[in-house]
Amino acid sequence: MPDHLEWVEPVLALARRAARLPRGARTPFAPVGRPRSMAVMAHQDDDLYFLNPLLVSQLHSSEEHLTVCLTAGEGDGRNAPGGTREHAAAPVDFEAFAAARFNGLRCAYADMVLGDRDAKWRREVTTLAGGAEADVSVLVDAPHVRLVALNLWCAPPPDAAPGSGPLTRLWTGEATSTPTMVPLGSPVTGTHSYSRDSLVESLVELMRRFEPTLLWTMDPDPDLQVHDRANPRYADTGDYSDHIFHTITGLFAHEAAARWFAEGGGRRTSVEAFRGYYVRRWPSNLSPEARARKQRYKDVYGWADRRPSGDPAGLGDRKVGGDLIAGGNASGTTLRYPGSRSWAGPGADGRLSAFAVRGGQVVHWREDRPGEFAGSRRVPGRKLLPHVDAVPTADGGWRLFAVRQGLTADPAQHVRDLWTILLPASGDYRDVRWESLGNPNAQSGPAKRRNIGMPQAVSLPGGRLLVLTRNAGKGLSGRLHDGATWTPWRDLGGGDTQEGLTAVALDDGSVEVLAAGRNGIARWLVSTAGELTAKFSVVRTEAPAGPPTVVRLPDGSRMMFCRCRDSASVVSFRTRGDGQVWDPSSLVDLGGHGGPGPIAARFVPDRREVLVAVRDDASATSVLRVGPDGRARGTWLREATPVAGSHAVSVDSSGRPVVLAVSAGGGLLTLPVTPSTSSVSSMKEVP
Repeated sequence: MPDHLEWVEPVLALARRAARLPRGARTPFAPVGRPRSMAVMAHQDDDLYFLNPLLVSQLHSSEEHLTVCLTAGEGDGRNAPGGTREHAAAPVDFEAFAAARFNGLRCAYADMVLGDRDAKWRREVTTLAGGAEADVSVLVDAPHVRLVALNLWCAPPPDAAPGSGPLTRLWTGEATSTPTMVPLGSPVTGTHSYSRDSLVESLVELMRRFEPTLLWTMDPDPDLQVHDRANPRYADTGDYSDHIFHTITGLFAHEAAARWFAEGGGRRTSVEAFRGYYVRRWPSNLSPEARARKQRYKDVYGWADRRPSGDPAGLGDRKVGGDLIAGGNASGTTLRYPGSRSWAGPGADGRLSAFAVRGGQVVHWREDRPGEFAGSRRVPGRKLLPHVDAVPTADGGWRLFAVRQGLTADPAQHVRDLWTILLPASGDYRDVRWESLGNPNAQSGPAKRRNIGMPQAVSLPGGRLLVLTRNAGKGLSGRLHDGATWTPWRDLGGGDTQEGLTAVALDDGSVEVLAAGRNGIARWLVSTAGELTAKFSVVRTEAPAGPPTVVRLPDGSRMMFCRCRDSASVVSFRTRGDGQVWDPSSLVDLGGHGGPGPIAARFVPDRREVLVAVRDDASATSVLRVGPDGRARGTWLREATPVAGSHAVSVDSSGRPVVLAVSAGGGLLTLPVTPSTSSVSSMKEVP
């Protein structure tokens, strides 16, 4: 790969061309930080299965994009549909099948970026740690797009050096090295063996050269999954809901990112991890249009059209060509850490603060005059996962909650603990320190300790505070702070829910907690009087396609929003009568533009309406105003700047409603919304 300076001309060339934006969206002004996106995948099709439709939108928004594929994906070496006579008769040629898969990936990227699957690529070689050569593909007519193939064998051949093993054993140290292959037609001149450290260092080197502001990885901590007749194993590994190579690739990528961040890199970098085969276990969160786009590019990769090829390896992976994604492994696009909706809000003085994790560290933006934010400040503390929940304190400070990730080769030594920090109103962070709240699964085995959910905190009368998280049993756990000390973790029951909690304090002192369940909306009514207890029930609705969001209305009733399965729509429904019972018959289909992650919503008293914001199929911002009856006021408005994580909706110090997000370039985006808004201006961005 050329040195970083040689990438400047492709960047400038991209800046001169018009970006392709969602229908009806306005062109944003140049962002404060130009987005550079990087994805680290295990196999040649993982990004097409698990990142799209966000990937195709990001390719048109990023000024540079780099996808890194760790393995050669050689499989059984036969490029023919499994279970067919053709497959049985096909010769085994691992190097040719690996080449066919990369050919298919290049065709898919060319189609996503240029609409021409046969567009030309330039092949190069770059040298990484220990002298390893990697195969680099540059899209000639869009040179901001590059693919890097490390070509590690998935299953090293019998003649591999002693101590060799697959990527999974390389991570744990059970293997001392994993060899590479040279796929058919590759410009790489020879093979190499990666050690665990040299593979991590090679990824760090790519991050140093490329300097991504948005890093996409695979899921390092997939959910545990029961496999039985009702839940076939498919391609899952062990007791998990994903393929082990996806998991190990996620761990390598996160370890490399942590090293890069520790040496001072990635100060504007947002990290997002994507679920793998887990998505087939839950309702699809994609619209029919988004699934069709995902199907199209997957079919290009799979050489479904069987168009003539002069390449002896062929133009794609015929094992998947033409397969319908339907309810399978590509049916959804789901973030492992979907993001908080409570990362921004007014402090005790009425001025807005916003918090995000960039480079594994929390950054803080603060409103210095109505609607205007000062540049970000860094909060001490590292190795945090991309989620922060913020609660204002009565004295003008903030209490933050996040999860710290500690990675080791030994699976029993992984750390995923909930941490909290108290930020003083003075803004002097020199002596502040994070405090560990431990893990609700601390007494369980290592696998369960890794499956901690992201925190949701709720302020209670008398200065008390309740923090909640999904536990390894996919139920709810909580700790209560009485103003001085924390109670022990308490298992509050429930189970079979997706990641992403929403909670609201009720007039009687209890807290209502909601999550997406298998057969509807999981609901806990948590009593905070004395020892924490909870009543668990399920609101019988169609299973939602993602985390719900609850909003309290002035009369004490509540409104819930969630994504409708197999649809682009957001739906609302309300409580009935005294507010104790949810009424599924009040459901209103609000339409929308699809997308992953949680829904942000807030009641705006001056306007007697709820303002709703979501990350849509284009990884952009969609906004809707909703009346107290749950019905839309006007249509969805879209703003095209690509975002990372989730939105927040709040009110600035002048009382004006505002939508907030973090851009793919790492800046804070703000969008004021007025009652007469029929279109939206570009979001302001603050570094």
